[in-house]
Amino acid sequence: MVPTQIDLIKKYKLSVRGHLGQHLLLDPNLQRKIVEELELKKSDFVIEIGPGLGALTQFILQSGCRLLAVEKDPRFAEILRTEWKPAKGGSFGIAVGDILKTDLLTAARAAGWTAGKWKVVGNLPYYITAPIIFRLLEYRDSISTAVLTVQKEVGNRLAAVPGNKDYGRMTLGVRYAADVRKILDLSPSCFTPKPAVASCAVRMDFHEKKNEAREAHYFELVRIAFSQRRKTLLSLLAHAAGGQWKREDLLGIFEALGLSHDVRGEELLIKDYLALVAALEKIGWPAKDR
Repeated sequence: MVPTQIDLIKKYKLSVRGHLGQHLLLDPNLQRKIVEELELKKSDFVIEIGPGLGALTQFILQSGCRLLAVEKDPRFAEILRTEWKPAKGGSFGIAVGDILKTDLLTAARAAGWTAGKWKVVGNLPYYITAPIIFRLLEYRDSISTAVLTVQKEVGNRLAAVPGNKDYGRMTLGVRYAADVRKILDLSPSCFTPKPAVASCAVRMDFHEKKNEAREAHYFELVRIAFSQRRKTLLSLLAHAAGGQWKREDLLGIFEALGLSHDVRGEELLIKDYLALVAALEKIGWPAKDR
């Protein structure tokens, strides 16, 4: 009989510490649904972030794929080695360490990965959700899909639309690099210990990097646009980079792009930001040291 998360907690006399971001997903049906969203094949290489006691691990291994689990807690890592075995033809490696400090390319190669894109899954610690997501963006040329459990508030920000209070730098940063959609909501009662907030699972399908210089300009423009949300974008740009962008040039760009002079950053789509970046590059992008 396959042990449940509660069975393992009792068997190993564990104290799961919610203040360290350890919230174990209990419902096998939800565990299965999250893993099914990865659409796993035997040829896939999967990286699982913070597997804990293997709530998702067991279902990933059933697919016969190759799995690398990155687990910070040595106690959990040892339990994972003892309790869960790969299906025939698959493999299961464990890297004990902090996901934010782990070189994923090196760890993946050590676990047998040689080619093809990874799939990533994880129940992310709430207090470092954003750093982990942006860490994954750095590796997006190597990742096809990620399915992540996050705070519902973060999920709302990732899926927000212009004009919504949740729409901001995280929305534009992540959605530039990936298509994002919410899969399902998870109440606190789905976990042990129960977190103080609701959660949700999101799926991210990554885009490959293209023009790195333009990408850097895009992220800088988004930073400027949300540096003072109450100010208009035109005003913020006119005062950016020591005034190198002249107001009359900016007015001409806004008119050419069909943007109101009073528009704010939270009202623009990604395509609007990209069009604005291209136009600003033509009049000269300020040097970084200005």
